[in-house]
Amino acid sequence: MGFSGLDDLYATGRRLQQAIEQRMPLTRLDWLRALLATEIVFASDVVGSGHDWMFTTGISDADTIARLRGLQVTLGRETSGLIGHGFGTRPRSTPAE
Repeated sequence: MGFSGLDDLYATGRRLQQAIEQRMPLTRLDWLRALLATEIVFASDVVGSGHDWMFTTGISDADTIARLRGLQVTLGRETSGLIGHGFGTRPRSTPAE
């Protein structure tokens, strides 16, 4: 999801949530991280809210999907070129000595 680890996920997630709630500007990478994290938390019963989404957020699945689809279209244009160039890739490992 573009986070360096669990601690970064939580810290960055809190920062992104506050920035979105306060309507502050985000980088293209931040928007991509926020969207992907929301998609996973919305859909997954394993690592997210899944079937409990409405009880967790107060937003119905139908409303959430409509909002996510709108964001996917908008952010898809804005975040093009990020996938495979630092996001969605692993750092190159150095050869073992």
